[in-house]
Amino acid sequence: MVQSSSDVPEGTDEWDVPLGGLQGLARVMLERTHVEAAVAEVRFVSDHSELPESVATVVWEAFGTEDFPIFEPANQVMVTLTITPEGPQQAQQAQQGWLLATSDRATAVTLLPATVIVQTRNYSRYSTSLGKPLAKVLELFTAATGVTLIQRLGLRYINRLAEKDATTPAFWRDHIREPFAGPLNGTVANLVSGVHQQVQLKLAETAGARIQCGVFEEPQVGVPAPSPNYNYLVDLDVFREQATPYDATMSANMVRQLNRTALALFATVLSDQYLAQLSPVPAERATDKEGYDR
Repeated sequence: MVQSSSDVPEGTDEWDVPLGGLQGLARVMLERTHVEAAVAEVRFVSDHSELPESVATVVWEAFGTEDFPIFEPANQVMVTLTITPEGPQQAQQAQQGWLLATSDRATAVTLLPATVIVQTRNYSRYSTSLGKPLAKVLELFTAATGVTLIQRLGLRYINRLAEKDATTPAFWRDHIREPFAGPLNGTVANLVSGVHQQVQLKLAETAGARIQCGVFEEPQVGVPAPSPNYNYLVDLDVFREQATPYDATMSANMVRQLNRTALALFATVLSDQYLAQLSPVPAERATDKEGYDR
């Protein structure tokens, strides 16, 4: 069983405690990683719809043009759907900005008038893959743009759990906790060919999470007669929506707490036995090549 945070008080503080009263885990790294993408997003209050190239260039040059040689325009359109007595009402907000990316585009930073996004497919651990890059770009972005008020902080982890023995959806029945296994434990379990569920959580007055999880078929390749293989998706979106003045230390701590909350939710979906199979090791004894800590 993965150790709880209450068993390892050294080196922790109030921001290491997950939101929502969730049980925290020790700072571990998983040698078997299944993170397909990790995303950190910070939204600011701004009435601008376009980020000038000159402003983005200042951030890019200070952030590191050698590590992020790609610099190109980026657009984002946010659609808000509101249900009213008169019927659904839809509003769109478009932002034009710039994308900074590594040469293989595995890691990218998106700069928009009111949003900063750090995303990567090469996730190793929170501090190096998201935490430090986000802190650096936020300092540069706020200095260059003058924005001062944050309205949303968010982290998203997309995990695709894959096992060679998962040739039927039923394989995951004993690897997922019962509430998330759903019909895999029911009377139609042998008939299930796929499962998808979405859970919304209210973690605090200003914080929430969305868990999308389920079983889906992914055909095997490279064999004469491909047989089906069933993976399990754990898509975690943890966020805090609260207008607050930007402060480098406070922002870093709040995102760190979202990260601890994401790990707690990850452990809430998976069984203790399967978590153990992911080979958790104490973070202080691990290297970036040995998986990740959240």
